Amino acid sequence: MKLDISKQHLMLLVSALNDAIKYNEGFLQSETIKDVSDYEEHLLCLENCQAWLEDEYENLRKSNSDLMEYEKIVRT
Repeated sequence: MKLDISKQHLMLLVSALNDAIKYNEGFLQSETIKDVSDYEEHLLCLENCQAWLEDEYENLRKSNSDLMEYEKIVRT
């Protein structure tokens, strides 16, 4: 299955996923939860999704030179 998405929404998706990872990393270190195992698993799923999305984004960027560089979107 192939996802049909505009370039703007694709870049927004990359940014939103990166923000979600940063938020969850901060949440895990905030000491507001006692059992972090479920949250760690969720964070791992987000990171796996980000790795997949980065690969897909870079493949799309080869044929769409007007897409912003991935690193400029996530600015880690």
